[in-house]
Amino acid sequence: MKKTIAFLLLFAGTLAAYSQTPLWTKEQLMPTKDLAEKIKTNAKDKPIVLNVGPMELIKTAVDVGRATSVTGIEKIKSTVAMENKNRVVVVYCGCCSYASCPNIKPAYDALISAGFKNAKVLELPVGIKPDWVAKGYPMEE
Repeated sequence: MKKTIAFLLLFAGTLAAYSQTPLWTKEQLMPTKDLAEKIKTNAKDKPIVLNVGPMELIKTAVDVGRATSVTGIEKIKSTVAMENKNRVVVVYCGCCSYASCPNIKPAYDALISAGFKNAKVLELPVGIKPDWVAKGYPMEE
């Protein structure tokens, strides 16, 4: 009985801490429509798009692998090493919601620690299939 109560208290505490974790701010998010429009144009200010998870590639995205691995973080750093620190860099995974994805925060944090001032998280509230693919946004073929 004591073990059950202890487990429930631990679970409740973990749940309370998780529910208080703030979601991404509006300034940290890149709306899908905005990114799709940038990709479709020949704009000189196209953002760098990094796929930091196991999902399909958005057109122009660089597949750096899962950001939960040391290899993925190193590939993020090497991919953007020579870029202007003011350039917009968008990270996405799409395996699940951007709010709960384990790959997004380490990737975003790596960009911030590398000095990027315009790091963004692609706004995928559910995942890449419903929030990007189903809307007909550009994908690699």
